[in-house]
Amino acid sequence: MKRKLSVLLFAGAAVLGLAACSGGQTNETAESTVVETEASEDGGSVTIITNGAVEQIDGTEEGPTAVVIQDGKIVFVGDDEGALEYKTDDAELIDAGGNTIMPSMTEAHMHFYTGISAKYEIDLADIIEIEDMQAVIREFVENDPELEEYVGTGWQVSSFENGSPTKDILDEVCPDKPMMLQEVDGHAYWVNSKALEVLGIDKEYAKEYNDNYIQNGGRIVVDADGEPTGHLKEAAGDLVTPLRPVYSVEQIKEAMLEQQDWLASLGFTSFFDAGVLNMGPETADNYYTAMSELAKEGKLNVRVHSSFWVQPYDFDNFEDCKEYIDEWLIKADELSETEYFKVNTIKMMADQVLEEATAYMSEGMYADGVLENNDIESNNIWAGKEDMLEQIIEYGAEHGLNLHIHEIGDAAATMALDAVEKAEETYPELKDDRVSLAHCQFINKADQERMKELGVSAIVAPYWAVMDDYYWSVYLPLMSSQEALDTQYPMASLEKAGVNVAFHSDYVVTKPDMGWLFYSAQTRVLPQKMFDIWYGEDSEEFFRSTDTSVSQKPEDNVDKILIGPLKQWDEALTLDETLEAATINGARTINLDDKIGSIEEGKSADIMILNMNIREADIEDVENVAPIRTFFEGRTVYEAK
Repeated sequence: MKRKLSVLLFAGAAVLGLAACSGGQTNETAESTVVETEASEDGGSVTIITNGAVEQIDGTEEGPTAVVIQDGKIVFVGDDEGALEYKTDDAELIDAGGNTIMPSMTEAHMHFYTGISAKYEIDLADIIEIEDMQAVIREFVENDPELEEYVGTGWQVSSFENGSPTKDILDEVCPDKPMMLQEVDGHAYWVNSKALEVLGIDKEYAKEYNDNYIQNGGRIVVDADGEPTGHLKEAAGDLVTPLRPVYSVEQIKEAMLEQQDWLASLGFTSFFDAGVLNMGPETADNYYTAMSELAKEGKLNVRVHSSFWVQPYDFDNFEDCKEYIDEWLIKADELSETEYFKVNTIKMMADQVLEEATAYMSEGMYADGVLENNDIESNNIWAGKEDMLEQIIEYGAEHGLNLHIHEIGDAAATMALDAVEKAEETYPELKDDRVSLAHCQFINKADQERMKELGVSAIVAPYWAVMDDYYWSVYLPLMSSQEALDTQYPMASLEKAGVNVAFHSDYVVTKPDMGWLFYSAQTRVLPQKMFDIWYGEDSEEFFRSTDTSVSQKPEDNVDKILIGPLKQWDEALTLDETLEAATINGARTINLDDKIGSIEEGKSADIMILNMNIREADIEDVENVAPIRTFFEGRTVYEAK
């Protein structure tokens, strides 16, 4: 599959995106300025924003045009005349030009630490052709010849034959030092021969590891002769951890400050941090230390609620797991001294991912031959440990922790909800927005209703709820039928069931982009700008259509492959539902909806002014919506030039 090669540019020129689970993406925005401001000494500065279209997100529909900010709080929401009554000699007056004024957004699931990778490591985002990947890697190696090992991220399974990268491709550009590149979705690694050699992963080791793949939680891909190919799936990727470089607290601080400025330019100021993956224990410790210190130093212009991981294959029994959680409870308390960075959540996996055929699906969802002996239970990572899953949830509830559960397959959703339901018999407070299912690729109707009853939030990615080449070349061959695949990514039905639906990008999987997010949430179609970047404006292989009457049968799309509306297209959200999911609903998942997420008097002034009136804009223009000014606690933290 051919997509257009893009170049990553940084602040001062353009902000471009990384690869999505459904393929790479870039998003060019206007030139920008990150504004570093301090509160005035008396704390009494006034900012008056008039001539806007205020989206309050609190259920009211008066149609206010103005917002007044003082002491970091929203003190007035109403008409321009009323707002100007707050005018003082030093008040800042801002004319919104008729554009939307709305709360800044909450990213309900991302890996905040990935700013480290973005700053210091190889980036293969949006690079689809193998030759282009080799060119980027070669340039990185030539520019940093002193490094003892090379790491990076961003490759996608759709770039490789049978979805499996091989070591020889990397050996051509880096034969003498270990190289380890993480898949864009974080569920596999691609390594060269030198890395396999240093790690001691040979034919015999691979056989022993794979013979115990359920207990190990991953696989080492081998060729017909049993030799490792360089593709390490799921937890087998953890084998590279000893070779990863260690980043210092100061290096991490520098990366995190750059990242928060970039995210402010996109309109995001609050986050659920889904934890640190595959960075090694020392770097992981340094990350938590760096974030906590930045918060205490008053340098964070964001609110980050973070987590620690509990994986079933890391523990033989609950007593071992409990000891680990107890250690984290002490550590979390030490880290969470401010409201700007808190560790208050257990992150768990209910299953893995569809593209690696490791999602836990119900019988009849996978195509014959996809799973070994068609054994769906081989994908149940909690097999034999279901009691431990329930005990972890109960123990987290007992200690006031939130639960955040990765879920892709419908059987995984059922299993996770069964455990939550049992835990809530003892700890009913879990129903108060304390549990979330993240990704929600497949959930049956009964479980959608049950999520509402159990108070479980659904965190979804409209970026992924689109038709792209992954749909045709990766997902469809794995599924028993196109009809089965077309049950993926319910959104509107979750809304109709009364579930709290919030948005996420899972960055680094997808780099956040407001225009893409809002466009695809309302259409389930890939934006034109993304089509042009991925496949080229004059693609001879793909064509884009927003027409739901165009045939989606594979046999009718042979000459050119359709990039069209994703069924079920009635799962698209309304604008109001989209606004809520991006703001107040996300804030609810991190227990901050009393402070942020809507424009109400007394709430923190975490708001933004957009470059258009989003309610009046044509839907095809929505792909270009973006902030022109972002405020955090009333301070301007981003302003477009």
